[in-house]
Amino acid sequence: MKRYIIIFGMALLALASCEKVIPFEDVDEEIKIVVNGIQKVGEPARLSVEKSSFYIETQKDHRVKDVEVDLFVNGEFKEALQVRDSMTYYNVEWYGTDEITQELEYGFTYCEGSYLLCEGDELRFEVSSSEFDDVAVAEITMPLAPEVIGFDTIHIQYSEDHTYNTASFQLKIKDPVGADYYNLDPQGALDGFVTKDPVFQDLMNIVHVDDLFGGSEYYARKGYNPFSDAYFDGKEYSITMSVDHYGAEFYEPFTLLVSRVDQHLFQYQKSLNAYQQTDQGSVLGMFMEPVQVYSNVQNGIGVVCAQSQPIVLTIDLTTNE
Repeated sequence: MKRYIIIFGMALLALASCEKVIPFEDVDEEIKIVVNGIQKVGEPARLSVEKSSFYIETQKDHRVKDVEVDLFVNGEFKEALQVRDSMTYYNVEWYGTDEITQELEYGFTYCEGSYLLCEGDELRFEVSSSEFDDVAVAEITMPLAPEVIGFDTIHIQYSEDHTYNTASFQLKIKDPVGADYYNLDPQGALDGFVTKDPVFQDLMNIVHVDDLFGGSEYYARKGYNPFSDAYFDGKEYSITMSVDHYGAEFYEPFTLLVSRVDQHLFQYQKSLNAYQQTDQGSVLGMFMEPVQVYSNVQNGIGVVCAQSQPIVLTIDLTTNE
């Protein structure tokens, strides 16, 4: 037995002596300023500012020192955003009833203005810090609100035992000529919908082989589900969607927020979805090249994008039995 232990130990030493450090090639390890923020019509400008880190590092505090953010509206200086206290998130652990420990999970710098953004405003953000030589710049235009023509129930189907129900809707919008982008945000307890509409093909995940041939569905969750007008530029267009509910009946209205967004938000979501498709869990993952997530910040990285005031649409499913 002792002989085998000695042999095993010698083998480990031999492997250790053969160890070779292989450096990463073509990897940019430069620390950059990161600027992110979704600007909304009718609200003040808001940005998060942090610094990047090499992806294999374990650094959690990304706060930046001496941050200054100047906002220009339609070519003229409007205000300097107020730098709020650095935002930090902690993992909290309790020991017994008295002792508490906090471990920093993430930290960044948060900035907010006072001017309420308007439709058509052309914004320019200039972000500087004593930690970086260059000034980071992001430019966007605040979009107009969408023109919604109608939002109606198409069909409600109940299962025989009334334990599973499906409601289908049709959203109709009128699109102006030119490149436009929209976002659908489901709200409330029924906070998601399913659709096969081709406008969402850029966000659909290829999970099964059948999805390669038009069999996939897009499940929209609360938040950002953007799409372009590439299929209906300058025309009226109807999007069909459905909501599933487990229960005897629908007990809450279905609410949908419809807004117009800019190309930056759309391109970011599109590239983010493509990046996620490179995961080994997807059908196409093993065949795809690495995807770089979209950025529109000069002299830095990040995404600063814009969203109009939403049109609030509600259908009371409880009255449609």
